[in-house]
Amino acid sequence: MNNDLAEGNGGSSPTTPSPDEPDFDVPPLSQDNVFDALSSKRSRYVLVALREADDPLDLRELVDTVAAWETDKPIDLVSEEHCKRVFTSLRHSQLPKLAMMGLVEYDDEESVVSRGPYAEQTDAYLDIAASRDESIDV
Repeated sequence: MNNDLAEGNGGSSPTTPSPDEPDFDVPPLSQDNVFDALSSKRSRYVLVALREADDPLDLRELVDTVAAWETDKPIDLVSEEHCKRVFTSLRHSQLPKLAMMGLVEYDDEESVVSRGPYAEQTDAYLDIAASRDESIDV
């Protein structure tokens, strides 16, 4: 993947950063919100990858993991074009949406992604979805 793109130098629109601290006055996610967050396979892959990681993931590493799972191929066999599409989708769609829900924390400047304060609320549903997806290699 193009390093300029991975470092955020390839796009012209800024992303929505995660809030520094979650608003704990907001009630836990509703079941509808959990299902909405998990409706995208890419979002599920992001949440599984972050749950399985010991530390926050570099965006490049997360893109490679998601791209490999989507294509069910080792990352060295995944096209550069597919990786770019995954990067763009994560950076401009999935990560901001998941960050707003408190499921991930995304530091746009450092290009680092970690589990958010409400991520555990999706774990039971995520277990079911992941168990049915043969592409996830955990």
